[in-house]
Amino acid sequence: MEFGWLQQGSVKVIAAMPFALATPSALWLAGIAVAAVVVTIVWMTLRRRRRRAAARLRRVLSAAEVMKEELRLRLSEPPILLANGAGGAPTMGASEAFAGDIEAAARTVLQEAGGRRAKAKELLRQRTNGHGARNGKLNGSEVGYWRQLGALSLLDNAEDALAAYGRAAELAPGDAEAQMLAGVLNLRSGNLAAAEHAFRRQIEIGGADGFLRYRGHTMLGDVHAAREDHDAALAAYAEAQAEVKALLERDPDNTTFKRDLSVTCDRIGDMHVENGRLDTALQSYHQSLEIAEALAKRDPQNLVWQHDLSVSYDRIGDILDKTGDREAALASLRKGLTIAEALTLRDANNVQWQWDLAASHDRIGDVLIAEGKLADALQSYRRGMAVAEALARRDPGHTGWQRDLAVSYHKIGSLEALENPGEARELLEKGRAIIARLDGIAARQAQWRSDLSKFDEVLRTLQ
Repeated sequence: MEFGWLQQGSVKVIAAMPFALATPSALWLAGIAVAAVVVTIVWMTLRRRRRRAAARLRRVLSAAEVMKEELRLRLSEPPILLANGAGGAPTMGASEAFAGDIEAAARTVLQEAGGRRAKAKELLRQRTNGHGARNGKLNGSEVGYWRQLGALSLLDNAEDALAAYGRAAELAPGDAEAQMLAGVLNLRSGNLAAAEHAFRRQIEIGGADGFLRYRGHTMLGDVHAAREDHDAALAAYAEAQAEVKALLERDPDNTTFKRDLSVTCDRIGDMHVENGRLDTALQSYHQSLEIAEALAKRDPQNLVWQHDLSVSYDRIGDILDKTGDREAALASLRKGLTIAEALTLRDANNVQWQWDLAASHDRIGDVLIAEGKLADALQSYRRGMAVAEALARRDPGHTGWQRDLAVSYHKIGSLEALENPGEARELLEKGRAIIARLDGIAARQAQWRSDLSKFDEVLRTLQ
């Protein structure tokens, strides 16, 4: 006679003992042995399940980090409609909020979906339609579902992302952050009226003591900048600056407020540049630089603050170049380049910093050209081109990087045309092919057709 399901190993031997031969003490010992084996089996089963669950969580969280990097790529690409406005400007906390929504999805619905983004989005759509999870519960708020759906959609479908975050904002009219995220996506899509409405709502409910209020003013200024209404943008940025200064008076050691103050200085400087007031712009950029230097000195290990400092040096270098002080411009740009190089060595996977490094080399090359130092300029351009080529290979769909690479080919090809016409032709034709491809797929055709004419102009000199 056997104990039924206990069929494996020593358990089977114990279970098969004839009851007629077993003494009470033997049966008691056998029962203890069986119980011990059962407990061991259960413990090992639970342990395996926990290990599998932990491994699954690690895989999903790792995938989430990849998704957040993809998100940074998408947000770093300037929107086509905002090329003359605030397309490449910081989104004042929106990037972190978007990444937070991806993180929330990673710890919930992405795990249920086995890390598959499409499946996770389908589960979220079911829940926003009132259907529960497999356990019959929603496990969250409808607003949270819409935001997670929007964050996952941001990676491959901007239209779906905008719709999802728009719905979240509708469901949470009193949530300033929800309004901000909807506003940012509307701004990037070119729907400036909807963006303005969202940012004004953000300001209204942000609270006098809250950072979301002055950030709302900042992004409202971005809307005006996108419309090329520089005076209105300047007024909005000034309002944001006044509010963050008031907060700093009450909390002078708040580094978030300090960094945001530097952003308002940059935005105000940008508008002065647009209005042709270069000296005033330079003053505003120097105010931003002072803040960036203090923050970077305070915590040299904070790579974001180091990056801010590099950008400040670049901005000032650009203005000094425009005013004709090229020696000072080169000194400032080289300071920015030194930091950019150090940052890419410390974090080689940060593609935004790689792009900044390429841009730094390119800016220095431009100033050297103006100085008549063609050989030095060519070296600088080639260093930038090497970085630009690596970025373009990494993400062929990033149109901004593709165009930057084409610009590098044009600059180097134009210089090489003087001494190396064969190499010049190869580079110029590569660049022209990129712009021709972009011209066929992008809405910004006028600019890129102008780019094509520039390649054709230099190519004709080689015939």
